[in-house]
Order: sequence, then structure tokens, then C-alpha cells
Amino acid sequence: MNYFSHNPLNRYSEIRADEARIEQLWEDERAQVLVVSGNLSLLSADAQAAAILPGAEATQLAQIAKVRVYLGSEGEVPYFALGFEKEQEELAALLPENHKLGDLRQVALQLPKEQGALLAYARGLVHWNLHHTYCSNCGSLTESHEAGHSRHCTNSSCNRHHYPRTDTAIIVLISEGDACLLGRQQVWPQGMYAVIAGFLEPGETLEQAVVREAMEEVSVKLQRVTYHSSQPWPFPASIMVGFRAEAANRNVQVDNKELEAARWFTRKEIVAGLKEGSLSLPPQFSIAYRLVKDWFNETGEYKLEDLI
Repeated sequence: MNYFSHNPLNRYSEIRADEARIEQLWEDERAQVLVVSGNLSLLSADAQAAAILPGAEATQLAQIAKVRVYLGSEGEVPYFALGFEKEQEELAALLPENHKLGDLRQVALQLPKEQGALLAYARGLVHWNLHHTYCSNCGSLTESHEAGHSRHCTNSSCNRHHYPRTDTAIIVLISEGDACLLGRQQVWPQGMYAVIAGFLEPGETLEQAVVREAMEEVSVKLQRVTYHSSQPWPFPASIMVGFRAEAANRNVQVDNKELEAARWFTRKEIVAGLKEGSLSLPPQFSIAYRLVKDWFNETGEYKLEDLI
């Protein structure tokens, strides 16, 4: 499975609306709590693990949290997330010693995969709650319901119910013969290349989005598109749906509004680029990296993970 896909919890969505039951779980001595502040998650001091606090140690934090979310339970152990705005000065004084706030994208590879998935889940829900405090229908304040999984408009004449949204994006490894097509954006570190990606548009299938993005970004016509895998991507609220595709030829014309450059790489060229430092690939926790790795390793001649 891809990173952030190893969530060990049963979400128990059927009990979210039962406020009394959620309070019982919060007061359970076994309750575990994750902390999210803006885009940062609470980690151990060495950033080798998520800081998962016993509920008893999170009482004061809960009093100033902007949102409390029930994530689900692992066996009989309930898990919650407390969400804070990054500007909350009072938060620092209440955080346990030997812990620090860090960006999940920077530490994902250092964490146990289950913890990375928990932090991703918590981050996604907290982000949605903190950025939907006003009703998109009438502009009135909203309040949290269903244990943080919905928000209701407080305007009685509107009373709109809002639910978390996930933005769907496609990401595709395009190959032709012994080469794959990689592109780069101008803002990326020098030498970094990745696969083609883009957001799904209304009225479009996933496969149609793959074909469209390939044509828009690099003017490549695809012959065959097959599903690969997917990955939750809470940066801030996406699902990456991965594909493999075969190109009709190696003609490339880059749309410079989308990409700075794109080119075909053979496996030998990837090996040479990685060894000499002129090429870098996406982070190893990303589905972009896995798409490249799975294609690269198919011949058995090389193992990409041995070169990184």
C-alpha cells in the first residue's frame, strides 16, 4: 500500500452523531489524542514518532482547541484529534515537554506507516474544520457536528449541512518502449522531475482526465490507460488516483504554463542522473515515486530503491 493508506482505525461512522457516546469515548481512560496546529502535527522530539497523548494529558489542550474530532477506534481504544490554528500563542505553553510540531511531509519516511496514516487523517479533518467556519451558502458561522465530521450553518433560515470534501487528482506514469516521460515545474528544486498530474474536472471520468492532462501539459497522445493505485494526500485535501499509460510516440511539446520542462528518460539515463546528482525524484512516500519505481523495477536489471 502507498504511504498514508495504513490507517489502523475502525472509523465507526455510525456513532458520530451520538454526542453522549462520543463524550464517553473522550472520557475513556484509554483515549489517545493527536494534535494538529495549522499544517503541523505534534511529534516526538526526534521526529521519529507521532506524539500520541493519553486523554488525561490533553484536557487543558481540549479547552482551547478550535475543534475536536473523533477519528475512530483501534479495538477498544478511541482516538481523537485536537485542532488548533497556527497563531494560537497559548498552545505552546501547554504542549508536553520533549515534543515538537513538525510538517508531516518532512518526516513521513521516519514514522511507522500506521502513525503516518493517522496523522494524515487527522490533518485532513482538522484542516477542513478550520477552513469551513463560515457557511458557503449564506456566510454565517458554522459549528462542528458528528464528532467533527460535519459542520452546520447556525443561520436557522439556511441550516445548510456541510461535509468534508476531497479533491480528486490523477497522476500518471507515461511510458513508451524503454523510456518514461517526466516533467518539472519551475518552483521545484533544481534537477527534480516527476510524473504528470492534474485535478479532475466536472463531468469527467478519471481516464478522461489522464488523457486530457497528458495532452494539455506535454501534447502526448495516449494509447492505453490502466489503473495503478491511489493515495490519500492531505496537503491539504486530495486523493491521488494513480495510472499507467502508454504513449503513441515520443513527441513532446511542453505547455510552459504548466511545466518548465519535460523529457523522456530511459532507465540507464535515470541511473546516470541519480548517480551524478543531476536528477532527483519525488519523495519516497509519494505515489509519484512509487509509479516511477514500479515501472523502473519491471526489468529486474535495477532496483530504484538501491539508487536513492
